[in-house]
Amino acid sequence: MEIQVRRQRMVQIQDQENVYSKKINVVIPTKRQGLAVRGALGELNTNVQVQRDVNVGKVAVAAAEFEKKATRGIVRSNYSHVQSKVNTGLAAKTVIQPSSRPPLRREESTAGLAARAVVRTRAALKDVQNKPHYVKETNPLQAKKVTQDIKKPSKLISLKDNAKESKGLLRSIPKEPTESLGKLKLGENDDNVSSGKQENVDVKILSPPKLPEDIEDIDASDKNSPLLMSIYIKDIYKYLTHLEEKYPIEEDHLRKQTVITGKMRATLIDWLAEVQRQFSFVLETFHLTVGIIDRYLQVVPNVQRNQLQLVGVTAMFIASKYEEIHVPDVSDFVYVTDNAYSKSDVFQCEREIMSKLGFCLARPIPLSFLRRFVKAAHGTSKNHHLAKYFVDLSLVEYSMAHYRPSELAASAICLSLYLLSSKKLTEVWTPTLSYYSGYSLEHIVPIMVKIAKIVISVDNSKHKAVYNMYSDTTVAKVSSLPQLKGDAIYELTKITSC
Repeated sequence: MEIQVRRQRMVQIQDQENVYSKKINVVIPTKRQGLAVRGALGELNTNVQVQRDVNVGKVAVAAAEFEKKATRGIVRSNYSHVQSKVNTGLAAKTVIQPSSRPPLRREESTAGLAARAVVRTRAALKDVQNKPHYVKETNPLQAKKVTQDIKKPSKLISLKDNAKESKGLLRSIPKEPTESLGKLKLGENDDNVSSGKQENVDVKILSPPKLPEDIEDIDASDKNSPLLMSIYIKDIYKYLTHLEEKYPIEEDHLRKQTVITGKMRATLIDWLAEVQRQFSFVLETFHLTVGIIDRYLQVVPNVQRNQLQLVGVTAMFIASKYEEIHVPDVSDFVYVTDNAYSKSDVFQCEREIMSKLGFCLARPIPLSFLRRFVKAAHGTSKNHHLAKYFVDLSLVEYSMAHYRPSELAASAICLSLYLLSSKKLTEVWTPTLSYYSGYSLEHIVPIMVKIAKIVISVDNSKHKAVYNMYSDTTVAKVSSLPQLKGDAIYELTKITSC
């Protein structure tokens, strides 16, 4: 309401300035003087002089009448049923003068409160002491009034004295700087703390076992970085190894399926690789999706052919919520299936998958181990991309599904190091890599042979999604490297096949 009144005032002021802007050296009429705040910037002094000469009473009356008329018009036309319940504070013109007293310190500001609290406490204690106490006798219907000898204070302490006492009490508290948590030491037991003893015992942190002399400590330079967790990293990978043993994928895990075959699974995963690229998901989402699909098909028999795509797209929907920051809507996943399924179908399949997996997605993925092994090998980014390419090709192949994620990662990085260097396998797979991976060269060579065969036959394969994914410049076009068609990879397959 006030805003509209101000707008009308501004319109009238502008009209008034337009009328008198062409006239020079003309005094503004007194009837409109209350509405004209000021004229041009060059005539600021003259306007001030005119305002001093104007009769204050006439200006106030004219402004009041104008505001009254404008307010009535607005209320009748638009907001007659609305009452203002919010105080904007625009009408307040009182100025709060700053106090001449200096600001109180914390001790002085709380001294009065402490003094009043002392007075109330003593008064309550006095009332309790003066009240008669009743003691029960043998006869419960009778009570005897007992008075106790109470020493009455000869003189009540005044409020000023209490304030002084409380102020002195506050001042008597020592102000010592707070010790940092790093300097604190744990006591031997709670009895020493309660009794006031200061027997400090140094906390002993169990250090990890010492490495052999020929093994490099790859976490030695990470002690100053809390994000790399160099203290717990070895225990973390032991736990991941335990999880992949706890949730294995059996060899030929589709044997219980009457309809679904290995070729159908490869077609599904190849299509999901394209979906992962279209949605710009991280690689962890794709790896976790394949793990969810294999675990579900291993547990649930007789999955029909028309439900396989629903299982795949729902598994990626679950994995995206587990790994991604921004998750696409379920309608986007329905769209990529060409509306073959509805949202309710995806939600129902999601509940079924999670219930069959025991609501546990803790099975590790090959990428987690691969990063660790690349660090142990001091590999380059090109080694890392090429190893990821080998792992993703292995995920599509049904005959590679039963290998552990750590086995795939170790075989992929060994093959990558071997192809991109002129060293022998015994020189590539160092004792450090064997220690941190937990696999010997004899264990991973058969897996490397299978990966090499898959790489050689990728040109004749119908599934090109992974190949196209790694032909991008962001991953150094590792799928089209000349080493993948060189003599080293063919010799590897020939030597092991003999």
